[in-house]
Amino acid sequence: MDELTALAILANTLETCLNMDPRASEVFAALSFLAARVPVKWPFVEFRQGLDSGDEIVRRQILNSALAAIKLLLRARQR
Repeated sequence: MDELTALAILANTLETCLNMDPRASEVFAALSFLAARVPVKWPFVEFRQGLDSGDEIVRRQILNSALAAIKLLLRARQR
């Protein structure tokens, strides 16, 4: 797995979380892969916790904010 693939998996999860159960093994693998590359872990914890939200709207909001933070961390690391 590479970073682009992992981010694509998380983005797809965000897009489909209203209609499908987002707790797939590939989602957890993508989170673990990316979390190993940055020192700050809270966005990954937030994304994982958001996956378990029973309210689809709240789930999407949590995943959206966590994914944005993950992208920022990865960009900041590349500088």
